[in-house]
Amino acid sequence: MGGGLRPCDMTFSDQPYLRNFLSTWWAFAVAALPAMVGSIWATGRLGSLMTAIDLAEWALLIALLTVVGSISQFGIKPGYMQEVTDRGGEARYGALRAGLFAVGCTGALAGLIVASALYGLSLYGQWHNLAVLPWLPLYGVLANIGMMLHTDLRILGGARILAMIAIVTFPLFVGLLELVLWLQMDPLAAFFASQCAISLIVGMSLSLRSGVLAKRDFDYSFLSRALTMGLPVMGGLLAKYIADFSVAATFRWAVDEQSAGAFGLAVRSTEPLMILYIGSFQMAWGAHVYGWIKDSPNGDIVANHSSRSWWILYLGIPLGISLAWMIVTATRVDTLSIFEWGFVAMMISRTLAFGMASAMAFGQTMRRNYRQGMNFALGELALSATLIPLAAIASDAIAAVITATLIPWFTVWRLRAMSRAVHRESRAWGDQSIA
Repeated sequence: MGGGLRPCDMTFSDQPYLRNFLSTWWAFAVAALPAMVGSIWATGRLGSLMTAIDLAEWALLIALLTVVGSISQFGIKPGYMQEVTDRGGEARYGALRAGLFAVGCTGALAGLIVASALYGLSLYGQWHNLAVLPWLPLYGVLANIGMMLHTDLRILGGARILAMIAIVTFPLFVGLLELVLWLQMDPLAAFFASQCAISLIVGMSLSLRSGVLAKRDFDYSFLSRALTMGLPVMGGLLAKYIADFSVAATFRWAVDEQSAGAFGLAVRSTEPLMILYIGSFQMAWGAHVYGWIKDSPNGDIVANHSSRSWWILYLGIPLGISLAWMIVTATRVDTLSIFEWGFVAMMISRTLAFGMASAMAFGQTMRRNYRQGMNFALGELALSATLIPLAAIASDAIAAVITATLIPWFTVWRLRAMSRAVHRESRAWGDQSIA
């Protein structure tokens, strides 16, 4: 299907890279395990307390925060990872302090914008839950700061430390959520309040460990370098996240209440697949891809790993179904109908496509130019924002589900074709240089 390499195709020199990558992936998966269990537990605990509209708004709010939060980060993450790769860990503090300050301010603004927009919608009866809105600015600040500190630890190879922190914070999250529910806080607001408390604790721990609080460096020029490199990346991610938001908006406002609730439950029941499997894969990929290209500028190492990544699809389908079944069992007394399983299948497909896109996009990392990937993501956005709502309005929710399932795979295919072309060009150029 993907033209992947078999184990016997590996050269001896390729095996250490594969072992290191799998070790890192495993470490990030272990680090994500408590968060995955927390997601299952939170959905099981809160899902029974929510109406269908509450579930749909939970999914929509996460998608909206992802979009606006992505904008507020201005693509600093890949620029910072490249900065540490090029200059080394000891010279990173000025860039880290500048990045933390910048994304902290923009994160607060992002949360305030989301809260204000949803309050405005509530005046017209288009948004139901108001109790969650005051938590969103704080959530934006802590999410952005956490992103920078996690990126710092990740590029320095600290996956195991993240695992230890996650194990400690999981029972804290459970305890905090139970406490605020006991205080009769709104379920959705309780979820975000508990998330903010945990993010604050983790952020303080990572800040102390990194040593950034003891430094006085502040690299203004880093922000310029990071924006030059990262804005196209941000543009591509932003287009992807807006496409996801258009899906969430369609199933919140363009379909009946039953379909909206089925979508909300599908989002919650497939989130653990993203956390445990795809998220850890993407973090491991990001931790190694720059080094692979540095060690093999013609792209052989990264191309081999990209080919092998089709295995995340083969293993991800049964894993996603199993995790969704666990969550539904914990949340409901009845089983999902075929109609509702269609929403789950859609979300599993979109989640796996997101992971595959990361592995197939290595060509733009080799070029240090992310504009082509951004254009592909903009194409996916255009299709998602037009075809999915049209399918829901002109036909029914099932037609929208099928359309939303297929669209992301066109982006995967285009990224794969682009990266293979870059790899061929790099190999040809290397052969000419040797000759």
